[in-house]
Amino acid sequence: MLIWVNVHGGFLLAFVLLGIFGLGSVWTWLRLKESRIEESLQKIAAGKRVRQITLVGLASAGASLVNPYGWHLHAHIYSYLSNRFFMDHIDEFQSPNFHGIAQRCFLVLLLVTIAALACRGKWLRLSQTLLMIFAVYTALYSSRNIPISSIFLATIVGPLISLPVTKGFVRRMGVMDSTRRGHLWPVIATVATLMIALNGGRVGSTSLMDAHFDAGRMPVDAVSFVAQSGVHGPVLSPDYWGGYLIYRLYPRNEVVIDDRHDFYGEPFLRSYLTMMHVEPGWEDFFKWVRDPQQNTGVEACLFR
Repeated sequence: MLIWVNVHGGFLLAFVLLGIFGLGSVWTWLRLKESRIEESLQKIAAGKRVRQITLVGLASAGASLVNPYGWHLHAHIYSYLSNRFFMDHIDEFQSPNFHGIAQRCFLVLLLVTIAALACRGKWLRLSQTLLMIFAVYTALYSSRNIPISSIFLATIVGPLISLPVTKGFVRRMGVMDSTRRGHLWPVIATVATLMIALNGGRVGSTSLMDAHFDAGRMPVDAVSFVAQSGVHGPVLSPDYWGGYLIYRLYPRNEVVIDDRHDFYGEPFLRSYLTMMHVEPGWEDFFKWVRDPQQNTGVEACLFR
C-alpha cells in the first residue's frame, strides 16, 4: 500500500476488496453454527479471517496517509470521481462501446459468466458474488475499468467452468511447483527480456521489440517539426496527445493540456471542450493560457 498510494490513485480499490472479503468472512462466521465439530472449526477460521482482514485494513489505511498530501489526497480523489461533469465528459469514464475489440472480448466474458452462474452459481461464496457484482457494475459504468474487471471475473468464473483437460493441467502445474522443477525458465526469460529491452529491443542486428510510437495515433512527425523549429512557447493539442508532447518536448515547451484532467479543474476543462467543439465563446479558452505580463500565449497548435 505504501508504494501503491504514491504511484496511482487506484489504491482505493484495495479498500473495496478488503470490504468485500471482510463482509464475506463476517457472513460465514454468522451463518455457521457450533452444533458440529466441522462447523465449529470453520467458524473459528472465519473469525480469524475477519480479524486478519480488519488488521490489514487498518494498517493499509494508515499507510495510505503516508504520501506528500496526507488525507488531502483521498479528498482530492473523492472530489474528482464524484464530479458529474468529469464523469460525463471524459471518454475513459464513459460506458463501453461494444463495437471495439476489447469491449467485445469483455462481452464474451460476461456471457460466459452468465452461463457459468446458471449452471454452477450455487457454488459461489458471498465474497465471490459481491466481487462479481462489483466487477460487472464498474466495467459497464466506465470502460477504463474493463481490464481489472475482466481479471476479477476470470478468477471467479474460471474454476466454475474448468474442464477435465484443464484440471489435468492444473494438477501437473501443482506437481511441478511442489517439486520445484522448472522455476529456472521464468527467471531466464525475465532476465533475457530485460537485457533485450536495455539493448533497445535488439538482439545483434535483429530487432525484436519496437519501442517507437505509432505515427498513426501520435503526431510523431509534427512534434519532430516543432522540436526543430525553435518554438519555445506553449503547445496546444488534444488532451489525449498531451502526455506524448510532454515526453517529447519537456522542458523546452509547455503543454496547454493533457489527459490529467483533475489537475486542470472543471472550469478549465469546460472552456477547453467549448473550444474543441467550436461552440460560442470558443475563443475565450485562449485567455486561460495567455500570460498578460509577458504578452505570450499559445505558439503552436497540433490538430488532426
